[in-house]
Amino acid sequence: MRLKGKIALVTGAIGQLGRQFCHALAREGATVWVSDLDINRCKAVVSQLSENLSHYPLIMDVADPESVQSAFSEIKKVSGSLDILINNAGIAVFTPFEERTLDAFMNVFKVNAGGTFLCIQAAAKLMRAQKTEGSIINIGSIHGMVSGDPRIYTDCSRKTAECYGASKAAIIHMTQYFAVHLAEFGIRVNCISPGGVFNNQGKDFVENYNYRTPMGRMAKETELAGTAIFLASDEASYVTGQNIAVDGGWTAW
Repeated sequence: MRLKGKIALVTGAIGQLGRQFCHALAREGATVWVSDLDINRCKAVVSQLSENLSHYPLIMDVADPESVQSAFSEIKKVSGSLDILINNAGIAVFTPFEERTLDAFMNVFKVNAGGTFLCIQAAAKLMRAQKTEGSIINIGSIHGMVSGDPRIYTDCSRKTAECYGASKAAIIHMTQYFAVHLAEFGIRVNCISPGGVFNNQGKDFVENYNYRTPMGRMAKETELAGTAIFLASDEASYVTGQNIAVDGGWTAW
């Protein structure tokens, strides 16, 4: 119950990692706002969380300023403030880069980097107005730190795109920027950069990925939440501006 009494918001909450973040926050005693584009699927996640607390579904398009403003207004109206934000919402594209349109390229930036910016902006205003010492946790990627390795995608059409990696690199930089500019208000900003998470990918891809990883395997979907809980808790009260790669050692060589 390290987060008892805390109010938390998770964007991209119906996805593989988003659901794990929601469950982990609820187990630690936080009230969770479960946010994504599909309100019915948000409600389904809420129904699975700890029954001894009230949790809330919330529709929000992180790339739409009006949607973000409306969502944060609802949080303020119902909960009064916000203590924890996990910026998990994001998209990718998988067409060959030679076929990429500028619109597709920029849309990835709009959602991943732009959505992260808009939610940090709204959360910071709410936290400062309510004088809340907050924790903002961005979700980057190892591909915001290093390039994707084309040798591992032999039977996988979902190759990592240049715009995805670049948008995640932008998130890592914004983490440092906002950590510096929000520190005086007691708001910490950190980033988690996951390595590959197992999700029934092709056999060759998984074997190639495992060989490329020092720990010899992909991450389990449950292995990211512990880092998020640490960063959200008072145990990380002197940690800000950091990017933590949870990648089995992928970026170590």
